[in-house]
Amino acid sequence: MDIDIYSPYKKVQDFWAGSEIENVPNKLRDYLMLFPTATCPNPIITNDNPRARLVKYLYYDDAKPLEHDLPTVEERKSIIFNPFEPTNPPTAKGYRMFTQMLINPTDYDGSTTLRIVMGRTIPRGSRNIMFSVIFYMMTNYALESNTRTTAVARTFAMEMAIVEALNGVNIDGVGTFMWDRNTHIDDESEMIYDERIGVGRMLTMSFESIGGGGYYDLYQ
Repeated sequence: MDIDIYSPYKKVQDFWAGSEIENVPNKLRDYLMLFPTATCPNPIITNDNPRARLVKYLYYDDAKPLEHDLPTVEERKSIIFNPFEPTNPPTAKGYRMFTQMLINPTDYDGSTTLRIVMGRTIPRGSRNIMFSVIFYMMTNYALESNTRTTAVARTFAMEMAIVEALNGVNIDGVGTFMWDRNTHIDDESEMIYDERIGVGRMLTMSFESIGGGGYYDLYQ
């Protein structure tokens, strides 16, 4: 008998098997932070790119954030939460980008944050699964309306930038992102707050993963 990943049992149906879906939050983080890649070493960094606007709203606290240059790659990396140094961010900007489900909100009341976590998963068949991803955008109430741009709500502007950057976009190894309640019932957005000084938005988008994990004839 041949040994495979299911031994000593046999997989007799080519049903979906979740390979590397756990990498989705990190892939989204790096995409939205506009990091260069091997296939795109020089991404567009002007405000025409919604990801550039998102990063500026996240990074700069003062008025007219869109008039700043895009933070450098190292500056962008410095605001990504390091779970091994949770209370020791490398700069005064602090941590602002998270892929963790829970953080201590009292540590981040003074800044704008973006959190990316996996939401509800809905199997739609034996080979296709709908995954939701939740984006939490929070900021100090004083920063929410200080942008001095046509976007009078910082976190709503961030939400719209994420929708523009993701809706209909296929990410290799993940799938095509959608904002459509006909495909995932949780797709929506709404206002949130933390009952202290934080206000923001919660956006839920989804993607479909299709595939099997190896089919074996039950009677072979």
